[in-house]
Amino acid sequence: MRLKGIFNRDGGTFKTTDMDAFSELASNIFRDAGHDFECEIVKGSEISDIIRQAAAAEGFDGLIVGGGDGSISLATGCMYGTDKLLGVVPAGTMNLFARSLGLPLDIEEALRTLANGKMARVDVPTMNDRPFIHQFSAGLHATMIRNREQIEYDSRLGKISASTRAWIDTLRTIPEIRLSYESDAASGEGVFALVGVSNNRIHGNASLFTDRPQGGKLVLYLLRADEVDSVLGFALNYVSGRIEDSENVIVIETEKLTLDFHSKDFDQSFDGDPLDEVLHAVIEQHPSSLQVIVPFDSALE
Repeated sequence: MRLKGIFNRDGGTFKTTDMDAFSELASNIFRDAGHDFECEIVKGSEISDIIRQAAAAEGFDGLIVGGGDGSISLATGCMYGTDKLLGVVPAGTMNLFARSLGLPLDIEEALRTLANGKMARVDVPTMNDRPFIHQFSAGLHATMIRNREQIEYDSRLGKISASTRAWIDTLRTIPEIRLSYESDAASGEGVFALVGVSNNRIHGNASLFTDRPQGGKLVLYLLRADEVDSVLGFALNYVSGRIEDSENVIVIETEKLTLDFHSKDFDQSFDGDPLDEVLHAVIEQHPSSLQVIVPFDSALE
């Protein structure tokens, strides 16, 4: 295959990596596996434009993108629905999409796995036509993200610790978001402390990534804002990856969903980053819309 590597030198692991040596290693690994390969090292401030230009260009079969989940989310948004492959080098802090695909988290091992991997197709949802790979949320989770961004951390464990501290700050004021929702599976309205829409189910994963990226579903999580005790219990289940075990959580699985927020001045997030307020959201799953490279022995197809 003809592949182009784009590596974000400001992304997580790459900050302390000899990028010239890493690029040479990547070139050797892919060429030894029989691919035509070229790569480009870019600054974090440049990666958005570089990925968009590369995704629209002709003359190659796929992109190998190295960086954090922000870079990968951007690449996904540019490439879903096209005939180009996406290979993920997990150089960020959490590397959630790489985990969903079953890729090794060591960057050199990831190169070898991608060079000798196979193609699979995974789902990509959109919110008001904007693609995402993990989750759209409002309320508690989004506020935790905003609070966490005010805490410095430089590792995955540091991010987990920062998230725990941010949750403590978040739970001091419980949001009350008035929402109406409509889908083929269920419709309703209520007052919720958390609204979350994930790309397939995330039960059992404390880092909030799905291990079912081909499920073809959206999952709506709604936490009732009735009782503080239920919210605290939810937070504990959330941190341990058992959000569906909370008694006051509504779980709805569907392919298309409309959310109308009737409150204002609350936090929202999109793939783990704060989002400007959206009051009307049409969210739709696009099954098997992104071609990715996964380990050769992966069950994904």
